[in-house]
Amino acid sequence: MSAIFITTWKEAVRKKTFVVMGAVTLLYLVFWAVMLHYFLQSSQERGMNDAFMSLASHMITQMGLQFSSMLMALLTVMLGAGAISAEVESGVILSIVTRPVRRFEYVLGRFLGLAALACVYATLLYGLILALGAVFQISTVTAMSFGQIASGWIYYLLIPVAVLCVTLFGSTILKTVPNGLLIIFVYILGNVGGMVEMVGNYIASKSVTAAGIFVSLISPFNTLFTGMEQRLLPSNGLAGELMRGASGLAGGGKPASAAMYVYIAVYMIGFLAWTVWRFHKKDIT
Repeated sequence: MSAIFITTWKEAVRKKTFVVMGAVTLLYLVFWAVMLHYFLQSSQERGMNDAFMSLASHMITQMGLQFSSMLMALLTVMLGAGAISAEVESGVILSIVTRPVRRFEYVLGRFLGLAALACVYATLLYGLILALGAVFQISTVTAMSFGQIASGWIYYLLIPVAVLCVTLFGSTILKTVPNGLLIIFVYILGNVGGMVEMVGNYIASKSVTAAGIFVSLISPFNTLFTGMEQRLLPSNGLAGELMRGASGLAGGGKPASAAMYVYIAVYMIGFLAWTVWRFHKKDIT
């Protein structure tokens, strides 16, 4: 399994997809730094009061984290969509499974290799986003404690790992492009579910809120992002009131229950186990 892990890592790094997404990420970080520069400059020139400055800092930090999370999920989907299907289509898989490598070891090796790469990428991106915020003295970032940053980092890492569990399963039943499109749709669906839940809480409609929760069960990725957000960003002041009253600027501002996080753990393990079972039954001749 270790050989599959190393091979998967090397293959992913050499792919043009990884190089292109690395360049896109670099451009995003440059854009983020420029935006923070002009935000700080504008706030000083206009003399924003503390309450409005706190809200603006909250929103810009949230925006930076949310777009970085989307980039991270997109990279994971693009690398994982063909992790199994591409090798089956090309026939490369035949030269692998004929060796003394059991099928479950192959699947777990592919998963661990891609998950490790996604986590390294996510850690660098997360660290750079917060480091730039600290350099430009964004109040929401400078106020974060080490404990907040560490717990937020764990939630941030879980997002690509959860996306990968579903993507890898899709790779056993669909070809690369259809699988990638489907997983991207499922990921977007999670953000829609958060917005539906936000609207339901805002208008005090249990049916609308339930619909948003149901969508989040299908696509729980936004729940993980919201969990990270609640640990990193303040819950007091004007920004905190908006989060509590309108369920957050990205939806789902109320903390998820412990049962929801247990469900997400089962969701991830279940899809990974399903992938192993599905590949074991797959005819690759």
